[in-house]
Amino acid sequence: MELATVLDRLAVDTLVTEYARAVVAGDLEACRPLCVPGAVLDDPVLDGREEPQGCAAPRQRTRGEVPRPYQHLIVNRRVTFERRDGEVGDLAVVDADFVTPMRGHGPGRSADTVRGGRYRMRGVRTAGGWRLSEVVAEAMWQGGAPSADRS
Repeated sequence: MELATVLDRLAVDTLVTEYARAVVAGDLEACRPLCVPGAVLDDPVLDGREEPQGCAAPRQRTRGEVPRPYQHLIVNRRVTFERRDGEVGDLAVVDADFVTPMRGHGPGRSADTVRGGRYRMRGVRTAGGWRLSEVVAEAMWQGGAPSADRS
């Protein structure tokens, strides 16, 4: 494998990690620069919210709202690149699994829950580096157990 391919793979992997971190943080400003204008995002973790500027991001929390503690783990990543004349091209596809453990607390949230599924992400090389052009997630399972009273 050539050094350029390894560097591209690391850049795309970092992009996916930053997307997961922005989702968990609910940080719209951290999410926007990860996407190209007009990016398509279909992600149940985002509850279908989209931003007209291109990159969807989690709903901004309102004052006084208690956030549900959770993590969003994107794992088992498989990165493939379009090839042109034997060289890595400007398009990448990431197939990955996600696992989202959520801690139950607060009114109506008496159970810990875990959701899992699969991502298909597409990235494009831009002058500013790799950016997401499409994120499609399919929730495949969800489970949980009653949690102890934490009040």
